[in-house]
Amino acid sequence: MSITQKEVETFLEEYRRYLLSQVEEIKSILQILPTDVIEKAFSQKNAAEIAEKLKYYYAVYRIGPHALEEIFAQNKINFSRRGVNVV
Repeated sequence: MSITQKEVETFLEEYRRYLLSQVEEIKSILQILPTDVIEKAFSQKNAAEIAEKLKYYYAVYRIGPHALEEIFAQNKINFSRRGVNVV
């Protein structure tokens, strides 16, 4: 099987759109989650790990704030401080 230049270009364009959609999803999550939770996610070592943690925390948050508090155990979450400014 031979891959054409057009197929490669099409793939790269679709992949670019996918990555941009991921950026938009993370921006949204950063505006919704409590600041305490965002700070915990940012304790990860690199951008991929931070994004993974943010998505995980957001999925748990959607179940309910109580579920997120269970993950953080002893660390109380201040739900009145939400999100960070995203440009």
